[in-house]
Amino acid sequence: MTNKIKDEEILNILLHKSKTRSFLSRVKKVHPDKWLRIKGNILMATEELRDRKEQKTLFRIGIFDPTVDIRWSWHCHYHDGIYLSENKRPCKHAKAAQFDSAEQARLFFHTWNGNKKYKMELIESTEEV
Repeated sequence: MTNKIKDEEILNILLHKSKTRSFLSRVKKVHPDKWLRIKGNILMATEELRDRKEQKTLFRIGIFDPTVDIRWSWHCHYHDGIYLSENKRPCKHAKAAQFDSAEQARLFFHTWNGNKKYKMELIESTEEV
């Protein structure tokens, strides 16, 4: 284990599951005091190189009847709320229209015929893309 290993040899070891296991078990036997540090470095490198998902802000239109409520009343349980769908109908969270900006959502609501009966509240959320 004292010899320097070339990149091709490391790649050959890491490409095969059994070779990787045997190499790591040899490292654990030869260097038991450094084993946890080696294991930690492998885990950190794997985490750093893992594909990252991007967070994107989305807006949905929460609608409510102003004769019944003074505001959109599902802030704590937003999956149960009433939203405006792409077809401009009241719906649940799963079918709600999603917008990239608040301005697009407001414009969509004001082109809806039911905007005189209902009031809107923009619900901002972040999702992984």
